[in-house]
Amino acid sequence: MTAITETILWNVSNYTPIAANDARPGKIWRVTAGGIMSFAATGTLVITPRFGLTVAAGITMGASVVALTTPGATTAHPWTMDFTCVCRTVGAPGVNSTVIGTGVFHTGIPSAGSLPATQTFGGTSATVDVSIATGICIGWTLSVAGTITPQYVFIQSLN
Repeated sequence: MTAITETILWNVSNYTPIAANDARPGKIWRVTAGGIMSFAATGTLVITPRFGLTVAAGITMGASVVALTTPGATTAHPWTMDFTCVCRTVGAPGVNSTVIGTGVFHTGIPSAGSLPATQTFGGTSATVDVSIATGICIGWTLSVAGTITPQYVFIQSLN
């Protein structure tokens, strides 16, 4: 599948949910995931973290600044990802609280420089509603035919 538009990597309600009113200033969540990916040709990959249950409804915390260049036709190459999200402020119910997060996406597939590829993403403060059930959503946009298949994903509350 070619994800010219952003596509969600996993079902947020099942794998990376955050309960209503779980947030407080300084609350930290860490999302870890890994799996395999395949590409039909050279293209670009952008990772976008969001706070919300779906890509469409989630509020972005900053897409990859520089897209990862895929190396051409590849099959079932492994990848891992770590993302940390911090609640900065909690306001009245509604979109009145703030979160920020940063992450890194690693793969053994050589990038344009023939080195294992690492891509950072996030870094944008987002105004969100933490009074409702929500979650951390990771989206991907791929410019060529290919797949990114998570084989595991989990969320941890670090405090």
